[in-house]
Amino acid sequence: MTLRVYWGSGSPVSWRVLLALAIKQVDYESKRLNLSEKEFRSEQYLALNPRGSFPLLVTSEEFCVRGSLAILNYLERIAPEHALFGKSAEECAAIWQLIGDHDDHLGPATEKITRAYFRKNGDKSAEALASSLETVGKELALLEALVAEQWLVGTSMSAAECVLYPTMHRLLRANDKADASLLREVLGIELANFPGLKSWLARMQEVPGVDETYPPHWR
Repeated sequence: MTLRVYWGSGSPVSWRVLLALAIKQVDYESKRLNLSEKEFRSEQYLALNPRGSFPLLVTSEEFCVRGSLAILNYLERIAPEHALFGKSAEECAAIWQLIGDHDDHLGPATEKITRAYFRKNGDKSAEALASSLETVGKELALLEALVAEQWLVGTSMSAAECVLYPTMHRLLRANDKADASLLREVLGIELANFPGLKSWLARMQEVPGVDETYPPHWR
């Protein structure tokens, strides 16, 4: 079965899917959307996905799956090797808890911070970002305690890695901004405050295929 994957460079939810495909070593046809030209709103794309959202997976039978988590679960069924959702009920629950925690806490806080630093006239004041920076600090401390082992859950990479890896890189990109002193107080210099997470990111980078998923326009 041939898979086509429509994705956007720099989109964290798109990156989740590309990471899952790399981890599972599944071949696919890459369809990078031109976001600056709003290709996701084109008549051709809307015929596939009327919501105009991405990522989108399309099979050779023209079956479409939209949304990163739906796609990750679909991939788990068609390519069960290199399981993304654990090897036991307990691991599965732990992975979903991490994804839920991310989407409730670290994800929204990171979104607010990165919007401030990467959008024109973003409010980078201490007053505007204090709550988000506090959340990031707390969430990273919780994750730091988990990565004493090699991976977030169990003995292999999982969907938790697919969700958290893009978020960590978004924070690091913002951290590199000249005016990101508030964020650097939380992260330290290159995650100096979180050596376990720094090692975890390095291990992820060494996994075959992961480097190729890095957003092209960020290089």
